[in-house]
Amino acid sequence: MIKNKTLLIISLLIIGVTILGFPLDMMPPDAALYGSIAKAMHLNNDFVNLFSLGKDWLDKPHLPFWLTAISFKIFGVSNFAYKLPGVLIFFFGVWVTYKFTKENYDKETAIIAALILATSLHSVISNFDVRAEPYLTGFIIASLYWFYKYIKNKKWSDLIIANLFCSFAIMTKGVFAIIPIVAALGGHFIIKKQWKEILNPMWVVALVFIILFILPEIHALYLQFDIHPEKMVFGKTNVSGIKFFLWDSQFGRFFNTGPIKGHGDVFFFIHTILWAFLPWSILFYIATFFKIKRNIKEVNKEEEYYTIFGALATILVFSLSKFQLAHYTNIVFPFMAIITADFIVKLKSEYHKLQKTYRITQWILIGISLFAIIALSVLMNPDINLWIFPIIILCLLAVTIVKRNNYNKTKRVFYYSLISFCFLYSFMLTHFYPTLFKYQGGVHAARYVNENNFDNINVLNTNHNFGFEFYCNKPINRVNSEDITKMSNQVFFLNDKDVTLLSEKNIRFSIIKEFDYYRITKLKGSFLNKNSRENTLGKKYVVKLN
Repeated sequence: MIKNKTLLIISLLIIGVTILGFPLDMMPPDAALYGSIAKAMHLNNDFVNLFSLGKDWLDKPHLPFWLTAISFKIFGVSNFAYKLPGVLIFFFGVWVTYKFTKENYDKETAIIAALILATSLHSVISNFDVRAEPYLTGFIIASLYWFYKYIKNKKWSDLIIANLFCSFAIMTKGVFAIIPIVAALGGHFIIKKQWKEILNPMWVVALVFIILFILPEIHALYLQFDIHPEKMVFGKTNVSGIKFFLWDSQFGRFFNTGPIKGHGDVFFFIHTILWAFLPWSILFYIATFFKIKRNIKEVNKEEEYYTIFGALATILVFSLSKFQLAHYTNIVFPFMAIITADFIVKLKSEYHKLQKTYRITQWILIGISLFAIIALSVLMNPDINLWIFPIIILCLLAVTIVKRNNYNKTKRVFYYSLISFCFLYSFMLTHFYPTLFKYQGGVHAARYVNENNFDNINVLNTNHNFGFEFYCNKPINRVNSEDITKMSNQVFFLNDKDVTLLSEKNIRFSIIKEFDYYRITKLKGSFLNKNSRENTLGKKYVVKLN
């Protein structure tokens, strides 16, 4: 009964932290960009064409925008409606992680794996700054789970469901989304020498199903781009949306030959995981090492190897790519969580000599999490937010229940790690980010325009005002910079460079309202420090041309 109380209060704590993220504004550029695209889809009742800043947009596939636009239809355009589909699919992924782990390990390992996935740092960040990753996290582990069920039971229904979720992953990010799934299945079969499974003709059938399921994406791209070779995309005409989806957006990024390029570091994901998977990252590296070590001489036929191959192969492929972003690691967090959970459970038996290392490591991280809250509070001097107090109460209650229970030291330290980082997350979502979001000039300018008597608002079409466009409810006119001289008595939303341009063109204007601005996704210590923050700020303006 007490153990059930522990899981109940921990679950309430995780839910509470997630809820804190719903009302927070989106962070430009990415989240606000995706939100504005889905908003245009909703307002135009057009589920085929993707538009950003009034222009055809070709980058990510349609599925997240379809789901978000449907959410807007039901709940209206808001932070909550934008984030809801992604968060629900992520927690669906948590549930599937539990199911997969329970069937391959045991219930204790399954519970720990689910909790690790739900409380990893970048999982929490991605559930309030929603992009493609929460969707991919759920879809990829779901596809693997139902493929595993098909392999075990040979039921057609399992194969179809697995293909459906695989197709959802492709229609979220592109064909590279299948890398974790293929690597997991292929690696598991090879190391267990299950050659019949590799040569199973059902994989051809699976490919046919996947092609059928992604036809809505292919059709939408065909309608928007392929039958319109005159459209200007990436600075040129005759751009095939289908080719971009199947090749350029994936292989083009990997080989750095596509229209969107990056600058990669082969060790990027190695050090990114150290912070993104906190407080479980060090344990993941240790767990991975020992899982490989114990199977080098002789493979244990009773173990599953889907997770180790799915995780490591994906990290390797992404590391070799030149296009690398921190949130890419999220898609294999379920695999990493399972590997880590298995190690934690094995500390009671075959790895009992590592218990002291485990406890020292986690207590250091617990100390760092508490120190981070104190240090950031002193550095930033945030306003007190009362919403943190319910989380504090839940944290204290959770600590009390765990302390009174007869858990072994390993389990107790696991729960303390989880609770301390949930406390850190609650601080971030109630104090850290709200303090920073005061400087999202475009978002606050949009709300100012909404609240005042403006029939419409003008912007220069050279600017990427994603936050402003999403939150602004007034009609937005996009103007070429050379035409601004003809726009007397018009109200504009402009940045520092635009205002300088007006002065250079000797255009008379009056500033109606100015807003502090900083790009929140590129934080620096000088901005976090309340004493030097003022020197790092730019400005956004609502102005009227005279």
